[in-house]
Amino acid sequence: MFISYSQNFEDVILNRIFQDKKNGFYIDVGANHPIYDSVTMAFYERGWQGINIEPMPSQFELFVKDRPRDINLNLAISDQEKEVDFFDLKGTGFSTLDKEIAMSLVEEKKLELDVYKVETRSLLSVCLEFVNIQIDFLKIDVEGWEEYVINSNNWQRFRPTIVIVEATFPGKPKYKQTNIPKVLESHNYRKVYFDGLNDFYLAEESNELIEHFGIPPNVFDNFQSYKYCDMKKHADNLVQVVRDREIEIGNHISENLTLKQKNTILDNLLLDEKFETNRLMKEIKNISLKSKQDLLETHIFVEKITSELSSSKTQLCSEFLSSQNKINDLLEQIAAIKTSKFWKLRTLWFKIKRLIGLPSD
Repeated sequence: MFISYSQNFEDVILNRIFQDKKNGFYIDVGANHPIYDSVTMAFYERGWQGINIEPMPSQFELFVKDRPRDINLNLAISDQEKEVDFFDLKGTGFSTLDKEIAMSLVEEKKLELDVYKVETRSLLSVCLEFVNIQIDFLKIDVEGWEEYVINSNNWQRFRPTIVIVEATFPGKPKYKQTNIPKVLESHNYRKVYFDGLNDFYLAEESNELIEHFGIPPNVFDNFQSYKYCDMKKHADNLVQVVRDREIEIGNHISENLTLKQKNTILDNLLLDEKFETNRLMKEIKNISLKSKQDLLETHIFVEKITSELSSSKTQLCSEFLSSQNKINDLLEQIAAIKTSKFWKLRTLWFKIKRLIGLPSD
């Protein structure tokens, strides 16, 4: 089973081509995160390595930590090498060198903006310094700056087999017209696929691979989304927590506890489960449409378990109250007997027997 980490299943398409290759090489321009929505993570896990280029310092540090085998560069790619303003749209994947796009997104989506200087280098200079092997694929996702990246390479000297370029306006499903197709076609690259977000280009010398781009990712690719797998792992952990709590309730709530104590214990246990359930519900909202139905079923299952635990609490409290009422009734009956004339005569008789030395049984 192939685990897909990428945002739009780009790595599923790539896996059709490279599924048997153990030691490949990639370049990721605008890498953003080493795991989430990553086109390269599945291949890194397989043993590949490559270059991750990420201008945001906080994201770059994640690559340093999680991708020690890769070359990780804290800079941006452009057709000129200098320091420029970088527009960091906090908490999103829309950060860019393009001021117009950044301001438009800030206004439209009410985003928080931080502007700071970053170093830019050409793709060619990076390749000259670090690449001495065939590049299997190049991914470019730089929120409107893709054409500058394309123009910064020597396409005769460094020729990735596949080039994946984000082709829509940032945050919108609208195709953006650029000169990229003409530039790449002039260097013998053929556009072979559009997935609704990215254009895929294939080098002419690898034209035999074109058959892999005929259809979108589907059930026959035998894959699961990483987000779904991660959610399932959390859901399974929650199920085990609930089971452990049920055992704990059975072992530790004794008959000597008061109703208030039992309620406190049960409420605390339920809070634990509800907190984890709410956390999972927030994560479910971010899962891709393909996985939502499976995740919804998992959530319903978790809710059912939590509901059963709540029902167990209600039943236990009801049984405790019933027992308490029976005990109170018995105590009232004993009190009534002790105040009766028969009880007083019986008590006096036992005192007389003890005084005259007769057995009291």
